Amino acid sequence: MAEEPVSLRLPDNVVKGSARASISITADLMGVALQNLDHLVQLPHGCGEQNMVLFAPIVYVLQYLEKTRQLKPEIKDRATGFLRSGYQTQLLYRHRDGSYSFFGQKDGEGNTWLTAFVLKNFGQARKYIYVDDKNIHDALRWLEQNQLPSGCFATKGNFFHSSLKVMVVQDSVAPSPLSPVRVLHMSLPTQGKLVQTTLHCLQKAVHNITNIYTEALLAYAFALAGDYETTQELLYKLEEQAIKSGGQIHWSPKPSSPASTDFWPGTESVDIELTAYVLLAYLSKPRVHAGDMTTAAGIVAWLTRQQNAYGGFASSQDTVVALQALAKYAGRTFSTSGQAVVRVRSQRAFGKAFLVSRQKRLLVQQAALVELPGQFLLQAHGSSCVFTQVRRWDQRGERRTLPLFSCMGTCLTCLSCSWPLSCRQC
Repeated sequence: MAEEPVSLRLPDNVVKGSARASISITADLMGVALQNLDHLVQLPHGCGEQNMVLFAPIVYVLQYLEKTRQLKPEIKDRATGFLRSGYQTQLLYRHRDGSYSFFGQKDGEGNTWLTAFVLKNFGQARKYIYVDDKNIHDALRWLEQNQLPSGCFATKGNFFHSSLKVMVVQDSVAPSPLSPVRVLHMSLPTQGKLVQTTLHCLQKAVHNITNIYTEALLAYAFALAGDYETTQELLYKLEEQAIKSGGQIHWSPKPSSPASTDFWPGTESVDIELTAYVLLAYLSKPRVHAGDMTTAAGIVAWLTRQQNAYGGFASSQDTVVALQALAKYAGRTFSTSGQAVVRVRSQRAFGKAFLVSRQKRLLVQQAALVELPGQFLLQAHGSSCVFTQVRRWDQRGERRTLPLFSCMGTCLTCLSCSWPLSCRQC
């Protein structure tokens, strides 16, 4: 049996009667994200990047469900409906030359980063919805036209990702791997000119890296390209810089203390994105060993503690990369065997039991935790992995402009798999 205490505390300035809490139980790592496909991240839908951020995770979820043979007709219909809508919306941000930018024709030129992002997503989505080949070919041709003799891509358009702006200043090659990684997702002929020149750009960058974010991106790029030796070389360097604590592993571009056990430790978006790229590198290598999966389990333990109530993360871009990485991990560790019973008990009168089985694998079971503040004990026994999320909402007295505060915790309870037991509490 595995167990974990959960303490739900209330801040001193909470508005009386405003606090609410609940617990969610699912047997599938992607269960919460699947339930909230249409609002993984809370964003306005006013630009080309924001639309793609909502589009991309749906593709990853479909790929995962298809790989694990869990893609039911009703789920597919709902997901592909979102994809069709997102596809049509994205065309509003298309330029006549086939490129894309944040605000479409209002911008003076296409954006290299966003065009590569759209190309990757359209290329993967066409398995599930109709995507006009012209939109693929035109974007690819535009990227080819903006590929430098070195094989790197010219950076065109604004670079809105604030965390990455810092990386660009620190490392002249930092923006380069972003577009090549997405080109390598297109399943183009590896001996073709575009792929070969792209790899040439990346190979020259390997020995000139000055920041950890670029290192992680390059590791993933070479894993996609099937270059095991270069990927391993980069992963060895990344392993030396890993932050490990309590069975969790993550990376940060700046010195950091070990993983906090407090709720909402203030993790930066770039830490999530960087860590997710490292996980993708480990899982995308031509040869993945048992030790790689052990490391991956520690990374997943940290990443899942950063998720919000809807299965998303701190920002737009980290949600895209982290969900892609989690879907890939979930696909590799998927098992239909076993079942478990999860019990939640308070120190007073509350008690609730959940049965997690193969038939209920994708179901997200929920219950309100009415004793606030309160001390609860989560207990699980059986032979299945269980993903548990504890959420708390309250209203703070002095926060007039944004009075609603939501607090979410996650707990991975593992009984017969490689995930470590770890819980983030409110």
